[in-house]
Amino acid sequence: METALPSLPDIARLFGLAPPRPRHITRRFFAQVRQGATREVAPLPGTVTVHCRNGEAWITHDGDPRDVFLRPSQSYVADTRNRMTVHALRGDCVMEFEVVEEVRDPPARA
Repeated sequence: METALPSLPDIARLFGLAPPRPRHITRRFFAQVRQGATREVAPLPGTVTVHCRNGEAWITHDGDPRDVFLRPSQSYVADTRNRMTVHALRGDCVMEFEVVEEVRDPPARA
């Protein structure tokens, strides 16, 4: 029978010698954009993943020359935190925004 030992970082964390692992908070919200309409999304903290649930969408970011086109069941991970513009190309678009934010605990007082 094999025995697995904890890694050194895990042992250090156990004895309070290493900083705690960051926690992640995941938030989701939905936005509907009617065909031919445009919606702006303010910059969001953390990593943003956009999931297209219905319709076809065109996504662009302020200051970024790239364009992203999504169809139903396709996703896009934003690599910039600039304002996002979503335009519904075909059909009413239902977009799911998943925001994962890293949260660190404040340092312990001595």
